[in-house]
Amino acid sequence: MVLITQSLKELKEIMSSYVGIVRSNVRLKRALDRLWILYQETEELYNNTTISPQLCELRNLISIAYLVTRSATMRRESRGLHYTTDYPEKLGFVQESLL
Repeated sequence: MVLITQSLKELKEIMSSYVGIVRSNVRLKRALDRLWILYQETEELYNNTTISPQLCELRNLISIAYLVTRSATMRRESRGLHYTTDYPEKLGFVQESLL
């Protein structure tokens, strides 16, 4: 249980520090690298211990964190709440009446 709790803390720290409101390609790459390590450790734990709801939740949260981070790396603009230092401009034209 201690390993799961520590991994959850680490996951929160990764997402807060590297995939927060202000983003950059370097931060997102670092987040992906750390998420990969966390994923590998969690899968090893999953395969070698008794499965628990907390462990399943951790696996799901890592998957979601990965998807959010990958999605952020594919966005080449600053839009809405998130600001990307590598792409400060908003791309494309969206009619205000459609929003």
